Amino acid sequence: MTIAEELIRSNLFRGLSTSELEKVAVIAKEVTFPAGFRIFSEGERAETLYVIKEGIIDLTFGFKLGKVKSEITIETKGQGDSVGWSALIPPHIYTLSGVSRNFVQALVFDGKSMLQVCKEDSKFGAVFMQNVAELVGNRLTRLQSMFIQEVQRGVSVI
Repeated sequence: MTIAEELIRSNLFRGLSTSELEKVAVIAKEVTFPAGFRIFSEGERAETLYVIKEGIIDLTFGFKLGKVKSEITIETKGQGDSVGWSALIPPHIYTLSGVSRNFVQALVFDGKSMLQVCKEDSKFGAVFMQNVAELVGNRLTRLQSMFIQEVQRGVSVI
């Protein structure tokens, strides 16, 4: 399967033709990560976008309560999903950490190169960034739902 054919399976590239996807296929690199590998960390400079070909990546949020440090999983992403969209949106800082739950094979894209393709091909850019906006919106909805559940749990304790 070609990289362009792989990208068709990703929501991030929904609505784009194979010929449009071939433009970004040339800047993609294939990488693998072992289970338990921290792919990127919350607060780091975001330079890379990932599309998962195989495996699962947990997106986690670190917190500290007193002397106890912990992480909670906010989302779990698998085949065809993308992570690291912070590489496309200022201030280009990862807002969550990405940790491979098992062996992960992914396509990686340099964020600056992706933004350059969007500038050079406005049709591609419009469709692609609309898909990015949908991912961001879905994340906000998920976080809002989690927040409401926690508030309701706290109210029921009172």
